[in-house]
Amino acid sequence: MEKHSIELVDTRFSYSVRYRGEIYAHNFDSDIRRNLQPEIERFQKLLKLLKWFGRLTRSRSRLLNSLNPFNYVSMGFVLNLGRFSGDFRYKILKPMFVNFLMATNVFDMPVSLFSRYLEFFDIESATPMQTWERGTRRIYEELSASFKDKIYLDRPVRRVYRRPSEVVVEDENGKTETFDDIVFACNANQTLMILDKPTLLESYLLSSIRYESELHNHTIVHSDASVLPENDVEPLATRSNHVEQYGVRPDNYEITYIMHNQQPWANRSDKPCLVTYNPISHISEEKIIKKWWFQHIVHDVFHVSFLIHMFRFVQGNQRTWHCGAHTLINSQETCFVSGLATARQLGSEYPFQDPETRKWFNYYGRMMYGWRFKKA
Repeated sequence: MEKHSIELVDTRFSYSVRYRGEIYAHNFDSDIRRNLQPEIERFQKLLKLLKWFGRLTRSRSRLLNSLNPFNYVSMGFVLNLGRFSGDFRYKILKPMFVNFLMATNVFDMPVSLFSRYLEFFDIESATPMQTWERGTRRIYEELSASFKDKIYLDRPVRRVYRRPSEVVVEDENGKTETFDDIVFACNANQTLMILDKPTLLESYLLSSIRYESELHNHTIVHSDASVLPENDVEPLATRSNHVEQYGVRPDNYEITYIMHNQQPWANRSDKPCLVTYNPISHISEEKIIKKWWFQHIVHDVFHVSFLIHMFRFVQGNQRTWHCGAHTLINSQETCFVSGLATARQLGSEYPFQDPETRKWFNYYGRMMYGWRFKKA
């Protein structure tokens, strides 16, 4: 942000849930909170234990990280072992995590990764955060300013052919371009469909990555405030996210990001700025800005403890590189780092000077590429 003179703006993460007529929300007294307070307190004690083991990961040592026993068990297993109720899981804990992960299989995550989120966020109180004017679009524009004339948009790739001295990319109209190398920054299953003659190991790795296929695949950008309830938690005016349970299944959720609260600069609009995932409520067609279909990765124990570390054996083979959430761990920041690490392997310089930032970059780079990683 400092490099590109982008000023940070204070905001906060504050979610609310309506679950079969009941309410739960950050910093709000409700029947759900009162009834589940003993479990909330027990869960907070569990987090203190997990944070102690988390020091192994925060050490930036791959050896110490591998010794964390909670890398190898799922959060669902620990919740079962601790006999946490379905009400606690589906009325408080899971609604918060589907906000982060856009996947229904959140309890398949390793305990160490699940608890890492809760070092930054809290299930009882809102979390102060920072954002910036115009969001990620501004970052993309700043970083690509020197080569934006070389970026193709709205040109889907149909096939990628790899040859000993070059890579040929064919678009949906059959037109081809030739490059020295190729970096796949798309989903793993999309890479597998595009790649001509993948190796056996590439096929195994790319087909082993799980994506959410049941819920949370659709989203609508709109300004229809009728999707939000008018109740005491005042989601339209005060919350960054609202989760609405529906149907028979206990973890069916419609999730609305209230962007004018989450991104304060959006308040300049004279309309609500909303993004609804897994939309069930009626949304007026006149108020719809755009509809999207997407996939979101499921980070389970097998993925984090095994698959991530196997990608180093295909990186660079046949002039092919991979980056994204499936090559590291799930967050926008680490996805960004995975792209920078791949650029570094291709010969680019690391663009930031902060010593602490470089240490974390080198740690994640080694996680992706092992001993071959070119340290910053």
